[in-house]
Amino acid sequence: MRCLLLLLLLASTAAIAQPPTVEIREMAIDFSPFSLVAEGGEQLHLGMAEGLTVTLAGEATGEPVANGWALTAPTTPGLYLLQVSGGVDQVMEINLFVTVPASAVVEEQLNGYRIGPAPPGHRVYPELFRTPTGFIEVSEAMLELQVSPHFRLRQLLCKQEGGFPKYIVLRESLLVLLEGLLGEVRSRGYPVETFGVISGYRTPWYNRRIGNVANSRHVYGDAMDLYIDVNEDGLMDDLMAMEASSVRKFNLSVPATVSNGLKCWKSFCEDRERFTEIFRTEAFNPESYGDLEARLGTLWYTDA
Repeated sequence: MRCLLLLLLLASTAAIAQPPTVEIREMAIDFSPFSLVAEGGEQLHLGMAEGLTVTLAGEATGEPVANGWALTAPTTPGLYLLQVSGGVDQVMEINLFVTVPASAVVEEQLNGYRIGPAPPGHRVYPELFRTPTGFIEVSEAMLELQVSPHFRLRQLLCKQEGGFPKYIVLRESLLVLLEGLLGEVRSRGYPVETFGVISGYRTPWYNRRIGNVANSRHVYGDAMDLYIDVNEDGLMDDLMAMEASSVRKFNLSVPATVSNGLKCWKSFCEDRERFTEIFRTEAFNPESYGDLEARLGTLWYTDA
């Protein structure tokens, strides 16, 4: 009986456990897991309260500093597990992706995977269009990795053909945006566990192949074309049949330090017998899009 009570107590404690809030890349993260992308040997700072500790692959790493914790990313590219802990009831797991440097790309390929030319950048907004300095190497065994509570690594991959390893670019602000948007959608009565994904990261080679502009946010790792798929059948849900209104707003609150904007787009397929809706999210300069809102655009839908 005592063992049973202890197990029930532990289960109850785990159920109400909350991760500590940690500032990562100037974003306050209060969910677990999260993902942090770093160059090999990069000096990292995690903003967090006193009394919390950090481990890397189960071993103590770094040291406490003013307003947080300082540590150095491993020099070898790969996936590492960071844990920020304040006891059994306060644990945040962070996937630390140490990237393969962009300098390893030879003749527009990385280990046989087509990358293409570096994106052109932007003369007026150089910080928003910084050329990626490295790539996350993705093996087949990593596909189901939770990069955030409701999104898996497989959802971020480029759609281009090719074997493993594959390579992607990811900006952490995209995960903050996606989790915030998903939470807002769920609060409106759509019981989705995640979004269906049309397009996540695109290599510059693939982006050019499908005829998109060279400076698409997809090549910078902070854009995703996505849709609602409550029954997870791989098809966009017919939201028009669920509600009378064809256009709605989802007001999304994200940290001001997240340079994200949301916009909708309207597209058409040949078969116009059914309506559905699609989101498009792009991390960009909020001044370009005004307040942070996601407007649902209408997409004509076909089962074909």
